[in-house]
Amino acid sequence: MAQQARRTNRRSSAPKEKLIGHGLREIVLIFFCFVALYLFVSLLTYYGGDPGWSHSGPVEEVRNKGGVAGALFADIFFYLFGYFAYLFPIMVGYSGWLIYQGRHHDILAEPRNLIIPSIGFILTLSAGCGLAIVHFMAESALLPTHAGGILGLWIGNGLVSIVDRLGATLILLALFFTGMTLLTGLSWLRLMDKLGYHTLLWLPVLERFFSQQFLPWLFEYSQQGLRVIKQLLRILLVKLITWSKFAYARWQVRRKEWRKERERYADYDDSDYEAEEDYFLNEKQQDNELASASPSIKPKTESPPLPEPEEIAATAFKIEPPTPPLLPVLDWLDPTPTKTSPTNFKNLSSRMEEAFATLQIEAIVNTIHPGPVLFGFEVQTITPINTNHLTELGEALAKVLQVTIRAVETQPGILTVEMPSPKRQTIYLSELLNSPEYQNNLSPLPVALGQDMSGQAVIVDLTRIPHILMAGSESAEKDLALHTLILSLLFKSPPSKVRLILVNNSAQVFSTYTDLPHLLTPIIADMQRTTHALQWCVQEMERRYRLMATLSVRNIDDYNQALLNPATLARLPEPDTQKPLFYVVVMISEIDELMKNSSGAQAEEAITRLTQKARAAGIHLILATQYPSVNVITGLLKANIPTRMAFRVTNKSESRTILGQMGAENLLGQGDMLYMTAGTGMPVRVHGSFISATEIHRVVSNLKQQAIPNYINLDVS
Repeated sequence: MAQQARRTNRRSSAPKEKLIGHGLREIVLIFFCFVALYLFVSLLTYYGGDPGWSHSGPVEEVRNKGGVAGALFADIFFYLFGYFAYLFPIMVGYSGWLIYQGRHHDILAEPRNLIIPSIGFILTLSAGCGLAIVHFMAESALLPTHAGGILGLWIGNGLVSIVDRLGATLILLALFFTGMTLLTGLSWLRLMDKLGYHTLLWLPVLERFFSQQFLPWLFEYSQQGLRVIKQLLRILLVKLITWSKFAYARWQVRRKEWRKERERYADYDDSDYEAEEDYFLNEKQQDNELASASPSIKPKTESPPLPEPEEIAATAFKIEPPTPPLLPVLDWLDPTPTKTSPTNFKNLSSRMEEAFATLQIEAIVNTIHPGPVLFGFEVQTITPINTNHLTELGEALAKVLQVTIRAVETQPGILTVEMPSPKRQTIYLSELLNSPEYQNNLSPLPVALGQDMSGQAVIVDLTRIPHILMAGSESAEKDLALHTLILSLLFKSPPSKVRLILVNNSAQVFSTYTDLPHLLTPIIADMQRTTHALQWCVQEMERRYRLMATLSVRNIDDYNQALLNPATLARLPEPDTQKPLFYVVVMISEIDELMKNSSGAQAEEAITRLTQKARAAGIHLILATQYPSVNVITGLLKANIPTRMAFRVTNKSESRTILGQMGAENLLGQGDMLYMTAGTGMPVRVHGSFISATEIHRVVSNLKQQAIPNYINLDVS
């Protein structure tokens, strides 16, 4: 009897336990879903001005819907993972669904079952961040850093430097799909099989839909559209005919007036003209005599001659075009002197092959690319060479040839060996500004860097880079590069499109540009004022983003284009906001002095904010230093400014600080540089141009005569 009662109790308690377990799992699912929703909303309502981990901000003005905690979470995860931070709320919700399904029992019973999904999640996250950097390296206005975050920057740039862009894409895609399979158990082959099955299943249905419903609907609406177009063309034709008739009638009236005027003058004969001419000559002589006798009486001035009827007809309907903005002309620069052609190629080719033979390496020089400063030898090595020791190979060749050598592998078995030209030529800025690459560039911010190894002009668009970090041990090279960048901007854009903020160092590099019309503020020499100017740029960036959000546009070009529509101006009630936005270029000639100042931390924070977000707002930074140490070029600065210009430095460690690799210590000086931009990982040899102080002074003086600067107060409130 007692045993039967216990069996009955067990049977009745089993459904209750099952019901309680199901209820608990449902509660956990609801909790996880709401946590995931909170995290998703925090990421979705991220605002760069909120207090966060990567920067500071006023706690009283938090705009994130998740509050201070949500703003901190969004800033940390966006900074580390970029757009793939949205994967974490999805994973929280997915974990709740697994618990609701009861699959957590397998993990609790065997913790090793958690290892494979964890590996899958790590692979998916890492590969996704890397892909975002490889293909969407450009910064986003909505994130504190790049699209793939710091993790993607490390993975993506590392792979690109090893296997190039295509190889990095294939590797990251393979890791991404593998991670998804390990994380969710998804079979991609089964998925493709099901997609193919359902596609074939729905194909007849779609065919009937298109043939019986969509195509007749499309034909009917296209007919209506054609009728509307015909009506519009008819209206335009009527207006054109009406205007033509009006213009013709007006021309007939003017023609009659000209005929009457001609007939009136035709009544005079030659004797009348001679008599009148003698009379006016006598009268003019009398006026001159009176004027000489009395200085207070001035002789009569001759009235201008009456225009001919043909001239009147030619100018009757002439409309004066608007005066174009005044820009410098290339005649203000000195003419480029003639250059001599390169020397004997065969002698150089044999010297290079003998140098390789001295190192017991069999090599053949295929081609030689002569340049103004360097000769590029394309060398095919028959003896296998370890590509990891190209630096040592370059040093060994340099000892044999007694010149500076740099060796780079362009493809397997093919090396490009760079050797100084026997007759180095000077590259003048006027050559670059007169080149098709510069003249045909439609960007408002093209900068002329110099010429590459083959003598082609290297012109880059500052709106796409979008910031530059340059460093070198010799101040003369750095200062000359800054001058060429400024002149490149002045020759392309008037003050209405581009404004400059120039920060001088103790050497007064920018003193020549005092009162330049393009200046937004007087040249800054005080580091405290420099910090205020950078903070003003941050506030201006936020203001511009608010204006762009009002018009639902993404960048400054779209904003200025939208202002051309009269309907758009109604959405901007304030008069100041209805004017086109100009680009702002901030140039700091020495960031070492700024970093060592008491306000250096605030300046670095402002620089970080600007380099992360200011591109779409039209604000660009060009930072230079003569001291390329890790205390000046910090890791945060390098992470946010991938575009670098490295001039000659004293040792390999300084080259690694600037470029992340060696090479800058072997440069030739006098403008010879290594230029590296985002997504490449491999620097390019560029030879900077020369411009004299006389030319700079001539250009600036002529610009000062055309306009005066319109300064803005940059004090931060």
